[in-house]
Amino acid sequence: MLKKVKATYRNGAFIPETPCDLPDNTEVELMVSLPSEHGQDVLDPETRKAILNALLARMRQNSYIPHAHSVNASE
Repeated sequence: MLKKVKATYRNGAFIPETPCDLPDNTEVELMVSLPSEHGQDVLDPETRKAILNALLARMRQNSYIPHAHSVNASE
């Protein structure tokens, strides 16, 4: 059976945020999905391009990445 339960990880344990009607000591398998920085995948091509260009600009400021200034997100 597959049941989705939202939980918060705190002090080494997963604390359910919604009721979970399982008997005590029931063994479960967890799949952890971490929230992304933007909250969801960015599908809009122009927004993706702007994010990539901002990332590349930050990378170019890093002096130990060779040839970083020769890369362009539009390529």
